[in-house]
Amino acid sequence: MSKSLDISTDYDSCRYFIPTSLLASQTSKSTAKVRKRIMKPEPLTYAKLIAGQQQLVVRGELNPRTCANRATALRHFLRANHLQEEDVIGLEMRPHYPLSVERTVEKLRSENRGDRDITNTKAAISPWKRAVVQHDNEVAHISSTPTPFLHLLKETTKGQNIKKVSREAGVPLAMLHGWLRGKSPRQSNAKLLRRLEVFFGIERDSLVGLAGFSIDAKEKSQVAPAVPVDFRERQRDREKSRYYLQVPPSSPLRAQWLEFMRYKTVPVPILERSGRGKWTFAAMLAKIETPSSWYTFLDGVEIPTAYAAASKILAYLGWMSLSRCDGGLGLPADSMHTLGWLAVPDYIEQYLDWMKARAGGKRTTGTAQFLAIISSMVRPRVGYLSQLPAFQSTLPGKYQGTDWSKLCQQQFDYVNKLQAAFQSEIVSSRDSFEPIRHILDLQQPMEAVADMVQRMRADRPTACASAEAVWARDIFTVKLFVSNPLRLRNIACLEWAKENVDGRHPDRCSLYQKVDGAWWIYVPKRFMKNRGGKQIRDYDSPVHQSVWGDLERYLLRHRPSLIRWPTDLVFLTRDRDPARTESVKSQQPYSKPAPTGHRPFLEISGRLFELTRRYLWKCDGIHSHAFRHIVATSILKTAGGDIKTAALVLHDAEATVAKHYSGMRSSDGAVRMAELLGKTFERM
Repeated sequence: MSKSLDISTDYDSCRYFIPTSLLASQTSKSTAKVRKRIMKPEPLTYAKLIAGQQQLVVRGELNPRTCANRATALRHFLRANHLQEEDVIGLEMRPHYPLSVERTVEKLRSENRGDRDITNTKAAISPWKRAVVQHDNEVAHISSTPTPFLHLLKETTKGQNIKKVSREAGVPLAMLHGWLRGKSPRQSNAKLLRRLEVFFGIERDSLVGLAGFSIDAKEKSQVAPAVPVDFRERQRDREKSRYYLQVPPSSPLRAQWLEFMRYKTVPVPILERSGRGKWTFAAMLAKIETPSSWYTFLDGVEIPTAYAAASKILAYLGWMSLSRCDGGLGLPADSMHTLGWLAVPDYIEQYLDWMKARAGGKRTTGTAQFLAIISSMVRPRVGYLSQLPAFQSTLPGKYQGTDWSKLCQQQFDYVNKLQAAFQSEIVSSRDSFEPIRHILDLQQPMEAVADMVQRMRADRPTACASAEAVWARDIFTVKLFVSNPLRLRNIACLEWAKENVDGRHPDRCSLYQKVDGAWWIYVPKRFMKNRGGKQIRDYDSPVHQSVWGDLERYLLRHRPSLIRWPTDLVFLTRDRDPARTESVKSQQPYSKPAPTGHRPFLEISGRLFELTRRYLWKCDGIHSHAFRHIVATSILKTAGGDIKTAALVLHDAEATVAKHYSGMRSSDGAVRMAELLGKTFERM
């Protein structure tokens, strides 16, 4: 009787083993030592990875549609990275995974795929990455070797003081030691791994990816807790009380101020003016007039000096109308709209005492500046107010009976006495070196900036072309400010034209390339803030060669994506209508038409503040001018560095550099003495 044999198809795979006792009974014992053979696992290919997912479908652990979507996403990944399913999985699924995903996104964008489709594809690739991490961990366990995560962590921290790394990066010491001993991080530790990536400047999400975590969420944090800046803490408290006088367009004060600016800027005024009393217009038209900056512009052209004078005057008039419970005089606000109050001596000292209390009991340089403004306005013969008795009619009735010239003379004498009395009390309201003191105290401050650039490189954005363009611009910006530490306006107004090979525009701030491929910057002397100095000449200096790669990547690849109107400006802003944005902030009506072209990107200083707060070691944020301090200090701290070299790099007078940075060389004598008398000191 023949028996029918059916092929079974509903079995599960099982592992079988033979007891060692049975094996021992079937073989002869040998006294020779047998070398233990370690089984080498077969290489993992993408085909095996796909087959493993299909087995999950067969066992009912994975939805067939989900499996198909993941397989489609993986094939997109392979095509973008020039791989086949038969290929062995390599670095593209391990340390280079973020870059490989970025290539996939770029490929999909070139095929005009939608944002939602791209997002879904990225999400469908993540399970393949987790499967590779799981496989690597199993292989490492079987072969008793470090996992890829542990290998990268050890390589990254090799030669480092682990306690210092823990303290500076903000990672608990016990947790870091545990990872180095082989413990696997938990999902909740992803943010701590990102802190290590930022601290060491390694590729973003490299540790997170090797740990098998999602790389979609990104933590934007500082390198380490920022060093507190006392001035900023006080300023935050003071800004809660805004007391500046608000001046509507119909206010007589606005008309008076515009006439005063004409008097200060015309070559030969009708009224008398002191020899040093002339104001100049901005050499570069970098800013645009907005509703809140009306007191800085005359006929659409900026007058930089007007800002400092007007802000002091508006603060004084605003204090006079401030309620008594807030420390003001409580006078009617509608009676404050006249410059005539600057000739009245009744409230000056009371205002200065209030300012002193507000500044923590210090008389700051703002006090001296305010008194100097009033003194110049009421000075006999050449003072603006002293020559215009008509201002007396704009004051309350109790000031009408006094002779105007006597009132101005009385104010002038009183202010001069206050200046003499307060001279010994005046201190600087802030230390411009305070936010970067911990950087300047380093043996070489420029090393901190180099670390910052590496952290920025590791934080390259993916899946967004405009964000990558801004990222490229930001790296170039930081490197340019240390290669050529010019002032903000000179950098913001830089222009570049492709046809300007080995040439520069004689009347513009130019970034140009010479025939040998070197990049240079040219700024005419008349565009310099210190253009009146005898030592100052046209600035024509090369950009450091280390900047060229980032410069060309931004200019040639990413800058075109930021262009909305024809322009030669190097640095571009994405704001379409900055004037309208400003009107919203100031809550004043927007009356000017929208701009029809790019403008100098002066907000680049604010952008640097954000970048340094995120990437510069223990920094609470610094603006563009602080980079001049870092560069000058680095030069002076280097062997052979001197004041003359620092002055040439900053394009400033040697006397100015010596005045501000002389403290950096105060220890030179002690250092030199230690070299000369070292042996004698050792005997002590």
